[in-house]
Amino acid sequence: MSGNGQMESIIVARGLKKDYVMGTETVHALAGVDIEILRNEYVSIMGPSGSGKSTLMNMIGCLDSPTSGEYVLNGQAVQDLSDDNLARIRNREIGFVFQTFNLLPRATALHNVELPLIYAGVSSRDRQRKAAHALEIVQLADRMDHKPNELSGGQRQRVAIARALVNDPSILLADEPTGNLDSSTSEEIMDVFDALHENGQTIIMVTHEYDIAARSQRVITLVDGKVEAEMSVDYYLARGIKRPVAAAVAADPPASPEVAPTPVSAPEADPEPAPSLEAEPDPAPAPGAAPEPPPTAAPLDSVRPEAAPPTPGTPRPISNPWAPPRTPPVDGGR
Repeated sequence: MSGNGQMESIIVARGLKKDYVMGTETVHALAGVDIEILRNEYVSIMGPSGSGKSTLMNMIGCLDSPTSGEYVLNGQAVQDLSDDNLARIRNREIGFVFQTFNLLPRATALHNVELPLIYAGVSSRDRQRKAAHALEIVQLADRMDHKPNELSGGQRQRVAIARALVNDPSILLADEPTGNLDSSTSEEIMDVFDALHENGQTIIMVTHEYDIAARSQRVITLVDGKVEAEMSVDYYLARGIKRPVAAAVAADPPASPEVAPTPVSAPEADPEPAPSLEAEPDPAPAPGAAPEPPPTAAPLDSVRPEAAPPTPGTPRPISNPWAPPRTPPVDGGR
């Protein structure tokens, strides 16, 4: 919290744009995004496929640079930084949690959690101490020496969360963290995120699951690379809305329903006789009239659904967000 009593912003993005050139076409993945996320806030980013969620996550996580616009992370403008400087900020400020865990299959849980510290140049003793503490936070202290194939899906995701926390990042950035888990295990993982947020961790979660987004404080909805709506979860829960993406198009709160006046009852009429359940025979055609042609089905072309629009291209993948910055060799590469 700042000195004037206002909450401090940890992320500020203004006019963020990202274009991808694909052959002769240019895909506008982000078309001018303005967002602000406060320290210790818990925010979900939602939107349909191709809305720009993954691209915005790459911008926030310093995995890619915007085509234009401003991005300030923890007080530092990062939109024009080099790849080396982005790598340093990424390793220091951001912890990543992915849908597919991304664990080293032959390494123990402890060694997997140590990985960001190895790239940061931390000594072996400090690495083990910090990694063990991170595993204790996610309640896996008794699984430190187990390899990924000896852990359940939920336990592997807990290891991934511990790895994201080991550098004490400013932001925990989760991309579909429950996408590969069943509903029961997903609840357990979301309980871990809830506990981390209660302890002051800033969390940004990209998800398409409405019950997962309901765990956060605020939902940012993207459509066609723009922020379509930005509302608190309480707004949706108070109205019994379970699908924020579908409901977020209406930015203004719906008006409360009015009570309709009670109609004046009309005088009762004599009851009509109950209709007969027996089928009445079709009337006989008039003498000399041509028989009616049988009904024909509509042609298939008239009911064929329209083709779905093509999905925009996806940004370049980043295989290792914890990789150290690329520094040129001292001898000029000889």
